[in-house]
Amino acid sequence: MIKKLLLSLLLTTQSVILIAQSEYQGNWESLSKHKSVPDWMRDAKFGIYCHWGVYAVPAYNNEHYIKAMRDTSNYSKLGTHKRHEAVYGSLDKFDYHNFIPMFKGENFNAEEWADLFIKGGARFAGLVGEHHDGFAMWDSELTPFNSKDMGPKRDIVGELGKTIKERDLKFFVSLHHELNYTNFKMSPEFAGFDAKYQKLYGSTMPEDEWQRMWRDKCIEVINKYQPDIIYHDAWLERVNQDYLKSYMAYYFNDAAKSGKEVIVTYKGEDIKGGGMLDHENNNPDKISEVPFLSDYSIGTGFSFSWGYTEGMKLRTAEEIIHHLIEIVSCNGQMLLNLSPKADGTFPEDQKIIVNEVGRWLWTFGEAIYETRPYHVPFENLSKEDRVYFTQTKDAVFAITTKWPDAEIKNGVLSFKLKELSKSKLQKKVTSVELFGLKKIEGCTFKHTEEGLTISVKSNVRLPSDIAQVFKIYVE
Repeated sequence: MIKKLLLSLLLTTQSVILIAQSEYQGNWESLSKHKSVPDWMRDAKFGIYCHWGVYAVPAYNNEHYIKAMRDTSNYSKLGTHKRHEAVYGSLDKFDYHNFIPMFKGENFNAEEWADLFIKGGARFAGLVGEHHDGFAMWDSELTPFNSKDMGPKRDIVGELGKTIKERDLKFFVSLHHELNYTNFKMSPEFAGFDAKYQKLYGSTMPEDEWQRMWRDKCIEVINKYQPDIIYHDAWLERVNQDYLKSYMAYYFNDAAKSGKEVIVTYKGEDIKGGGMLDHENNNPDKISEVPFLSDYSIGTGFSFSWGYTEGMKLRTAEEIIHHLIEIVSCNGQMLLNLSPKADGTFPEDQKIIVNEVGRWLWTFGEAIYETRPYHVPFENLSKEDRVYFTQTKDAVFAITTKWPDAEIKNGVLSFKLKELSKSKLQKKVTSVELFGLKKIEGCTFKHTEEGLTISVKSNVRLPSDIAQVFKIYVE
C-alpha cells in the first residue's frame, strides 16, 4: 500500500516538474497550441485495434458484461443476469473477478497479431489497454488487477507495442477507464463488494483516490510504452478536469522532448483543445474542416459487441471498405476494431474479413493513403450510384462502390462527373485510368465546363467486387 502511494506521489511530482519546465501547461489555452492531428495520421488513414479483456471469457452479450450481469430488469439485453446465474452461479458467489483466473490468453502471440494488422492494411495499430471493467492489460504498479500479475501473467500492452513499433507502425493504446467509477454501484450482496476488489470495481473507492489513479494510469502507460496515440472513450467529463489537463500536458511535453508527434482522442465535447475528435460508428457525411477519427467495429447485430462473443455477427469486408472510403472522402481516418477470443487468437471468420480488406487496400490504397479530401466528398450519379472523391497533388481519385448504371453505346459505358468540371476542378486533366489487379485499363475522357465524362468498355473485367478506382491525372 505504501509503495503504491509513493508511486502515485512520484508520478504526480514528475508531472508537475515536467509541465512547469516545458512548452505545454495544464490549461486548455496552452493545450490548444498542440497540433491535434499530425500529418502522419492524415497520411496513415487506416488503423486496427482490439477489444480484448476479461469480458472475452463469458463471451456473451458484449464487452459491458460486468454491468449487464447485474441488470435484473425484464428488458435487460439478452437476459445476461439470468444466464449468468444459471451458468456460473449467483452474484454473491461468482462475481466478475472470478473470471480473471479463466482469462489465460495462452495462445496470445504479438507477432501473429502484428502480421494480421499489416495484412489488413493498417498503418497504426494497438489494443484496449483498459476497458470500463478496471482490468489493466499491462504490467501496472498502480493496481494488482493487471495482465502481468493475474490472468495471462504477461505484459500484453508491452509485448504488442514492441512488436508493432518494430514493424514501423504507429502504436495505439485506448483507455476507457474513465467510466469505471460510475459504471455501476457495487452492493453488499455482490461478492465483489469486498474492499480487496476496490481497484477493479472502482465505485467503492474514495472518489479522489480513484481520480488520481485514473490520471496515474495514463501517465504510467506513457512512461512505460510511449504510445503514438492514446484513445479515450466518452465520459471524460466525469474525470477531474485538472487531472485530465495535467495528464495531457505531460504527454505532449514528454513527446516534445524527442520530437515525437502524438495524439489524444476524445468524443463529443470532452476535450476543449489539443485533442482529435472521434466519431464512433459515424461519419459527418460532409467534409470536416478538422481531420477526425471514426472507429468502427467488425461486430454488429443486436448485442453490437466490440469484444468477442460466441456466434457474433460480423460486418462484411465490403461494408468495412465502403465505410473507409466514405470516411476518407470527408477528411477522416478510420479505426477498425477486432474481437479476439479469451485465449488470444482471432476467429477464422474475422481473419478472412481482415485479409479481404487488406487485399483491396494493397491494390487500391493509392486512392486512400496519403490523400486529402476533394472540395466535395462525393457526387450522386443517381439515387443508388454515388462516386466518392479523394485527391493528391497530381491526381483526383473517383471511387465507385457500385459500377455506374450509365448509358452504353457501341459497347462503351460513359458517365459524367459534374463536380470535376473545368471550373470546379481548376486543373487540366491529362489522362484517366481504371485501376486493375494486374494491369491498369485505359479510359477515354472529355473535359468540359459541364463536367468530366469518362468512357470505358462496357465488358471490361472489373478488378474488384467491392469498389473500383478511377485515377484522374491532373496538372
